[in-house]
Amino acid sequence: MLRSLIDLDLLMNNLTGSIPTSIGNLKNLTTLYLFENSLYGSIPQEVGILRSLTELELSTNNLTGSIPSSIGNLRNLTTLYLFENSLSGSIPQEVGLLRSLTGLALHKNNLTGSIPASIRNLTNLTTLYLYENSLSGSIPQEVGMLRSLIDLQLPANNLTGSIPASIGNLRNLRTLYLQYNSLSGSIPQEVGLLRSLPDLALYSLRPAKFGTFGNSNF
Repeated sequence: MLRSLIDLDLLMNNLTGSIPTSIGNLKNLTTLYLFENSLYGSIPQEVGILRSLTELELSTNNLTGSIPSSIGNLRNLTTLYLFENSLSGSIPQEVGLLRSLTGLALHKNNLTGSIPASIRNLTNLTTLYLYENSLSGSIPQEVGMLRSLIDLQLPANNLTGSIPASIGNLRNLRTLYLQYNSLSGSIPQEVGLLRSLPDLALYSLRPAKFGTFGNSNF
């Protein structure tokens, strides 16, 4: 029954079908790598039973449905990579319970709704990639509480409102990409506090086809 399994690495294969709900039986798992396959269906709620997980990487599949709220049970997670799927619905508020996260990558999905204010709790986060979704609403002031952030990429969404002045708190930022949104208002003076920032993109003209943002490996 593999109940003692700690690492499950099935990445970069040609696996099809859905992620079985029986995955919840592997309660000792610390890493679950299923990325770059052809898996489909939803992420089962049972993944929230895997409370020992530190790394959950399901990116580059054909997964659909919403991100389960049970993800908030995974308090030991340091990386949550769900990018390049067809996930929909909103980013659950429960993501804010993952206080150990250093990397959150949800880009290239069909996510809607606003960026949850609960993101303020992710004070260990160094990378936040939400680009190429359909997120709406404003960039929350709470993003300024993520003082460990190095890379913040929110392009190609439907974000509106002004750039929050709290962005000036992110003194470690090296990349700030906000382009291809519908942001308005002035560029806050506080952007001038980002003295480590070599890469800033705020332009709004949408290209015919999106390319790859930045130099990330995602």
